[in-house]
Formats: sequence, structure tokens, C-alpha cells
Amino acid sequence: DCGGYKVGTIGEDAELVVRMHRIMRLRGQPYRITYVPDPVCWTEGPEDLKTLKNQRVRWQRGLADTLLFNTELMFHKKGGVIGWFAFPFMFIFEWVGPMIEFAGYVFFLYCFLMGIVSAEGFLTFLGVAIGLGILLSMTSLLLEEVFFTVYKKPSQLLHLLAGVVLENFGFRQLNAYWRMLGVIQWARGKEGSWGEMKRTASWEKKN
Repeated sequence: DCGGYKVGTIGEDAELVVRMHRIMRLRGQPYRITYVPDPVCWTEGPEDLKTLKNQRVRWQRGLADTLLFNTELMFHKKGGVIGWFAFPFMFIFEWVGPMIEFAGYVFFLYCFLMGIVSAEGFLTFLGVAIGLGILLSMTSLLLEEVFFTVYKKPSQLLHLLAGVVLENFGFRQLNAYWRMLGVIQWARGKEGSWGEMKRTASWEKKN
């Protein structure tokens, strides 16, 4: 009834799930979409910056399509938690958020270099931005440990805790820039594609 995978979007799986929410809620028909947390296979992550950039740009374009195709769900009287909380959250923080975040870094850096903002003010801004990023990542790690507990070894948790902190010093800002590029490409109507995903199977060589 929902029409299957939509042709012409590179975020087809996410778009289908949101579309099912929209159609079922607007019909007022009871439904449930379930999630199985135990994977039957693992995806191989990008191993170089170019491939990682293409992936994050693609994800952002897919998110834009998903939200655009299902805007009727947002703030609809039958939208429930999905339409009144989840959809606006994804729109503001996941779609628009990276552009605001990256623009904020550029703006405050410009103001600092031009003498408009003092060094104390600039450092305060960085402290708040980086601190908020660490808090969000720490919350995600905490939720993973409470509900799934995939990583059981103390050494694994220590590595993750280090990543929670270190990702906010460079990688988070770079990722915000990549996601901003995804929104810009989507807005310009540039045709999206999966591109080339290099596979090295390096994890197999360690076993």
C-alpha cells in the first residue's frame, strides 16, 4: 500500500520508513514498525577521507529527500510523537543544524580575527560548542550501554570514551562541513549517486 522503495532517492530505506509512518498515521490506522538490534551482518566502514566524505554527503541528501517527500506528517493533527517531535527534531537538528553549526564556527572565527569578539569570548564559544558535542556523544554511548550493551570489554569502552572526546576536536567540524555540502548539493538539484565505496576487508586480515 505504501508503494515500496521510491526511485530517485539515495535514502530509500529511511524514506520508506518515514512514509509508512505518514500514511498509517494520516489514515488513523493502528500499526507498529519494529527494530531488530541484533545484526546478521556488518557493513564495512569507509577507510579514507574521500569515501567518508561521499558517504556523509549522501546521507544528508537522503535525509533531505526523506523530509521533503513526507512534510505532510510534520505538525499534522494525527502525527503524534512522530509528527510533532521526531520529524521537527530531524528537520531542525539533523538537516538544518549542520549548516548553522558550521556557519557559527566561521562567524565567530571571523569576529575574533577582526577584533569584534575577544579571545575570552571566542574561547567561551568553543568551550560551549565542544562541550555540547561531547555531551551528545556521551549520551549516545550511555544509551547504547543501557539498551544494547554491544561492547562488553572495559578496553572497548575506554576506546569509545576517548572517541567521544576526540571527535569534537576537528572531526565534528569537518563532518558538519560535509553535511552542509550535502544540503547545498540537494538544494541545487545536483543528481545524487552512491559513488564508489572502496572495500579492503582489512578486518578479515586481522583474524
